[in-house]
Amino acid sequence: MAVSVLLLMMGVLHSVYGLVEYVVYPADKRDVTACSQINNRLIELLGNSKVQFYNSRIRRTTEFWLIQALEQSKATVLQIPGVDAVMENVIVSQNAGENFTNSSASTLVMDIVSNQTSPELNSPLRHQGNGPQDLDLVSWPPRKRLPLFGKMQWYVYDVARSVDTYIYIVDNGINMDNTEFKSMPWPPEPDEWHYAYGVSQSTTDDNLAGHGSCVASKAAGWKTGVSKNSQLIVMKALLTLADVNYAFAAALDDIMEHGRQRKAVVLYPATSIQTFDARTALPRNWRSVNELIQELFAQDVVVVTAAGNNAARSSALNTVPAMWGLDENFPLIVAGAVTTEGTFAGFSQGAATPSEILWAPGENIVCANGPSLPGFVIRSGTSYAAAMVAGLAAYELTAPNPPPRGSVARAIRRRLLASSRPIYPLTGPSVIWNGQNGALNVQLNNSTSQSVLQLVHNATLGSGTTNSTKGQALIA
Repeated sequence: MAVSVLLLMMGVLHSVYGLVEYVVYPADKRDVTACSQINNRLIELLGNSKVQFYNSRIRRTTEFWLIQALEQSKATVLQIPGVDAVMENVIVSQNAGENFTNSSASTLVMDIVSNQTSPELNSPLRHQGNGPQDLDLVSWPPRKRLPLFGKMQWYVYDVARSVDTYIYIVDNGINMDNTEFKSMPWPPEPDEWHYAYGVSQSTTDDNLAGHGSCVASKAAGWKTGVSKNSQLIVMKALLTLADVNYAFAAALDDIMEHGRQRKAVVLYPATSIQTFDARTALPRNWRSVNELIQELFAQDVVVVTAAGNNAARSSALNTVPAMWGLDENFPLIVAGAVTTEGTFAGFSQGAATPSEILWAPGENIVCANGPSLPGFVIRSGTSYAAAMVAGLAAYELTAPNPPPRGSVARAIRRRLLASSRPIYPLTGPSVIWNGQNGALNVQLNNSTSQSVLQLVHNATLGSGTTNSTKGQALIA
């Protein structure tokens, strides 16, 4: 919906006024004098109302300008001293790949009542017995065969882990009315929402498929998420050139301003529309994103992204940021998707280099519904695998032996790769593991008897409610 509105507005600007939105990049974002002169010249040419810019006070940089100008003005702007590039503000990334047929997917639950109690804080481990199968897999021990019937019994996690950690979600908002977020120890407050240029300034999920809600819940949702104690910071943005650049720059500044180094994970659950190979020169907008991610690494911030869903076209990573994670000197964490049995998801890219990326459940996972509906929904895609990896990264940030300053991003990536294990019989990819044993047959008073998947099934049978894309899994 938000993308459609944006395209409509851009179309109106162009057809009625002949105006086009452009993003202007400086040759040196740290040259205060040159950037000030560029700003003054743009205002002189276009008027103050048609010039916006992203300026970082804490880093003393000007990342870019977002302007409205006639097409014939582009050449004039490009000639301003100190301007490096002028690019039209178009959609540059995508959440969803190709759909695949699955009759059990896209189930919508209208009313699920959660009876999960708070963790027993006097016990170091919490055994969550009402989680979905995809979550249980994260704590399933190595060399243990999955149950032949029924679901895995527990998701086990340390209740003391991930406290005072922050997961920055770059997406089109989340459904704050969903109990997955209402029940969190620290639900996102209004001042923890940051708004890029193309979105409504409201604490809502503006994506019709509820993509951001599903992503956020797999990272840190109270019933379906990996990291129960992390705080969510919402970088509400469209997947346009200006908004993507804004999201990374604003996340970096917010982390620095609040002293969240060594405590933060930035999650970008999307891939570029354009494909690349090692010989392709990066467009200026992606060079900017690459530089910002390197600055995040320098601030000891972990960055996670999705591998992509177009395995039918290429099993290799051929989009950005994902393919940057293949560079050993660029510790970006890339997540591919597996099934709830630990085998490769057919749509997931990354299988060409399986040992160089992380693998997490991403096919038929259960997550928070959106954009404004209650309950849970079933989705598929590497976006959700990336969310689960981001949650585990936040969990690992609070391990007993924290990584030394200056090496957090690299150390967390190395640890997650090292702790991953194939699901028995050990023939598939190595899947993320939180180090716990969810196969123990224990009984706890604070567990529940019905799983989320059972509730999804029962509510569907009772209401007959399904998604409009019944018979297909939504991949994101």
